[in-house]
Amino acid sequence: MSDAGWRMVVPPRFAVGMIMARKLVAADNPHDAIFASRRGTWLSPNNVRRQWREARADTDLAWVTPHTFRKTVATLIKEETDTKSAAAQLGHSSEEVTATYYIAKPAQAPDVSDILERLGIDHGTRQDPPTGLPNDAQR
Repeated sequence: MSDAGWRMVVPPRFAVGMIMARKLVAADNPHDAIFASRRGTWLSPNNVRRQWREARADTDLAWVTPHTFRKTVATLIKEETDTKSAAAQLGHSSEEVTATYYIAKPAQAPDVSDILERLGIDHGTRQDPPTGLPNDAQR
């Protein structure tokens, strides 16, 4: 198999520890897989999704999906570094995909009220509102 489709991702230390612990208890299988089926074969995506649904059953975590994890990772990396690093971690060739679909948008706009306060300053003369701005009162 060619390595052309593979890329190196360095996992955090806590994940390495968890994977190493799992490897110690994993059943022997011909693939040396850490997460193998009971028969020692690769897990099918459908079985992984089913197991994930079962793990979330009777919890308030029904909204958590693998996509949620990817969004969390991308958002955290972007906040600490940049979108380029987040895209590389997720394996995206385009930062645009990462920014559009994976980086969470702030729930609240930044506080720019001090800047907007200038609109309310009384300059001693009455001025008409600037033209070209959408304002139902001007129509």
